[in-house]
Amino acid sequence: METLFDLHTAADELLAIEGQLKALNARKKELHTEFKSRGENIDIAGHGCTIQVRTHNRKNVDIAALKAKVSRQFLQAHTTEKPVTTIVVRPESALATHYLKGVA
Repeated sequence: METLFDLHTAADELLAIEGQLKALNARKKELHTEFKSRGENIDIAGHGCTIQVRTHNRKNVDIAALKAKVSRQFLQAHTTEKPVTTIVVRPESALATHYLKGVA
């Protein structure tokens, strides 16, 4: 027997989870900032974990400069494309505002 999946309830649940994640990620960012302010290469012992704060060098490629120097044909020849499925969660008020902007 197939289980019924209530899309409306699932959408509301996903919205609630998104809100919780937003709050948790904000708190995580605050904690990271606090840990980083304590030093560059330290260990912080908790009750069930150890937080390691490490500083290292990372090499980054300046994509804008690269695109300015490389030919369009080269970029097209070395660019791949693949299908990506995304899910965007918008609260109803944001959705209504989005649709109202399209009508105006």
